[in-house]
Amino acid sequence: MLVACNKPKTEEKPGSQPAQADEVPVITQPVSLTINGFNYTDLYIDSFEVNGQGGGNLFVSSPTSGGGKDVCCVSFSPGTKLPVELRIKWTRDRKRWCEKEALLKGPVPANPRYLGVHFFPDGHIEAELTEQDPEPKLRLQDYDPGRRKESGNTVADEHTARCKDGYQ
Repeated sequence: MLVACNKPKTEEKPGSQPAQADEVPVITQPVSLTINGFNYTDLYIDSFEVNGQGGGNLFVSSPTSGGGKDVCCVSFSPGTKLPVELRIKWTRDRKRWCEKEALLKGPVPANPRYLGVHFFPDGHIEAELTEQDPEPKLRLQDYDPGRRKESGNTVADEHTARCKDGYQ
């Protein structure tokens, strides 16, 4: 389950020695996942969120960057059965908000720390869990910091998601 943030807690058995630096502790409580967004569409995303937790703004991704900064956070509970449906909301102008579900399919890494959210040009959204900063899935050249193309910018928001005026 992805919910509000908590610090991870690890299980220690009575009389056991502390974990060595190269050992991965057994996580028994929810862990905070940093949200990373990637925008492969043609236009700037002014704001997005995952299950109500803010993900920040996303410029158009470049060959080496997702277009946004790391944002804290959502929690992931150990033992969560995947796939899990995530509710993704985003706006390009803070006037019209779109919403769509995306499946978090896995795999679950041994030490999950990041939730990558990828907005693709055809309108689908993918989510992934990683131990390190997620990598871009597409390496597209950008036209300028906010737009990929000089003209003819297109996005599939209205065709693939539920979009409404105002935040709801």
